[in-house]
Amino acid sequence: MSDTTRVIPIFPLELVQFPGALTPLHIFEPRYRKLLKDVLAKDKTFGITCRAEEPGIGTGEPPLDSVGCTVEVAVVQELPDGRSNILCVGGTRFRLRGYVEGETYLQAEVELFEDETAFDDFGWEILQVKGLFERALVAGRKLKEERESAEMEMPDLPDDAQALSFIVAAYLQDIKLSDKQELLEMVDTGERLRRVHKILSELVVDYERRAAMKKISRSNGHGGKPPEL
Repeated sequence: MSDTTRVIPIFPLELVQFPGALTPLHIFEPRYRKLLKDVLAKDKTFGITCRAEEPGIGTGEPPLDSVGCTVEVAVVQELPDGRSNILCVGGTRFRLRGYVEGETYLQAEVELFEDETAFDDFGWEILQVKGLFERALVAGRKLKEERESAEMEMPDLPDDAQALSFIVAAYLQDIKLSDKQELLEMVDTGERLRRVHKILSELVVDYERRAAMKKISRSNGHGGKPPEL
């Protein structure tokens, strides 16, 4: 087995895990309680793959060559009845190469991979994505009627192009899981960053338009109901 190939537990979920992104999980099924116990006794690492969105699909094994992401368990809160709340940190992407028998939960041999080496200067794209992200966050919080001071509490975004593209992609709420999965599978940093920029540009226009309409409706005495996000 090479340095990029390893066997890890697999947890299929209805989410796309990105490198560097924080993911809280509630562990309650017996097989995943066993998974958590086993990984805590080793390197605290397992893999998350995105379960299909169609009803009734994804309850079994994700198809071979599926792309997922490793996570490391950073925080564990054990509950009295055996359930647990955990916080995971995204690690490295992988391609699922084959299943390994022997546990009640899924285990698979995976091949880790990274983006292709890039020597481009992404300075302009980084500034644009950060600016759009801030605008989207402010408008989104106005739509959710969060307190005004919260609008200034911005997450620290990385300056590295690859890391930024992953973190912003993880924050995106109003796009399909299939679109997020496509972002995860890209191996060209520039392409992913430009795609994130395009998605953010469209979301910002929508968020700011809806926030402006909400402000008008509140100021004219009708007290319009905030739009659903």
